Amino acid sequence: MKIQNKIIMALLLVFLLFGVVSCGSPKGEVSYANYESIITATQASEDGSTASTYNDVIVYLGAPTDYTNYDGTTKSGYLEWVDTDAGITVRITFENEVVTDKTQTGIYQSIYTTPIGVKGNFWDWILTQLGLFTLYASNLFGLLGNTYLYWLGLLLMTLVIRTLGWPIYAKTNDMSLKMQLAQPELNKIQEKYRGRQDQASQQRMQMETMDIYKKYKINLFGCLMPILQMPIFIAMYQVVQRFPLTDLSYFTDKTITMNQNFLWTTLGNTDMGPNIPLAIIVAVLMLVSQWLSQHRAKTQQTPNQYQSAKQQQSANSMKYMMYVMALMMGYFSLRSAGIAFYWIIGTSYQLFQSYISYRNVNKRQEQLRKQF
Repeated sequence: MKIQNKIIMALLLVFLLFGVVSCGSPKGEVSYANYESIITATQASEDGSTASTYNDVIVYLGAPTDYTNYDGTTKSGYLEWVDTDAGITVRITFENEVVTDKTQTGIYQSIYTTPIGVKGNFWDWILTQLGLFTLYASNLFGLLGNTYLYWLGLLLMTLVIRTLGWPIYAKTNDMSLKMQLAQPELNKIQEKYRGRQDQASQQRMQMETMDIYKKYKINLFGCLMPILQMPIFIAMYQVVQRFPLTDLSYFTDKTITMNQNFLWTTLGNTDMGPNIPLAIIVAVLMLVSQWLSQHRAKTQQTPNQYQSAKQQQSANSMKYMMYVMALMMGYFSLRSAGIAFYWIIGTSYQLFQSYISYRNVNKRQEQLRKQF
């Protein structure tokens, strides 16, 4: 149980870090943050700031790749930073050493504002396949003629991916059931060695505990099963964020117009106002899902089952995390209608999965009990 709690807390920590975007970039490199930090003379006159100079630009972007169009005597002209492999071009124009203009192609604020295919690596290839499926699913694979509905593509992609991930979900549930079967014996060991803090007793307790884990085939790999789903969820999250930013010509030679309308908003919408109802639905569904999981786990516990102080503390922490998770997902949903829709479908499907699992839990638990 302690291992499971640590795994759950680690997953929550990953999720917390998942939405965090870097607040800056190291100096001397071509990046969105450094490019945005360069102030032109026009910008300076409008907001009262100070225009960037030649030295400022070199500090931000590092040495340029092309000096040929810059006159060192008059300190006028333009410099270029070009990375052919990454598809990045930055041009900064100067007059008397002061920046008068700046243009760029190929650099983006974050990975979530980058079109699919720009990076050209293996991860982008995976996103491309998911994007292709979303594109053709939005057309029901040709059945809708020239009509492409983005909400339909997201719906089908989410359902298919979640269904493919069901075996992992089932294995995770089996691990939880095994822990429940083993818990009475684990509690006896805890009772046996309660208050005995000497090293020999602690070692014997650990050895007896490991014997119980072996008996019920509980191992670290089984506890890590949920982590196997993380790359899938991250890929889907990125597709939902980046697909609307991608020119559809990247996926197909056809001239396609994607209909992103959904109810009162569009799934590419990033304005908070219209996204509030969707964000509320996301938060409520998340709360319901978490509450049901905890409630069902509690009902399956042995009556009067002993819980150590650490286990009780962990249970209380999980209750607080339930609310934190719901609020976080609601907040992120405010910033993207597409993400909100994706989470609504995903959480609803998860509720369906948990219902099917809960209906068969007694039967499955009896099957596992006969194995041991």
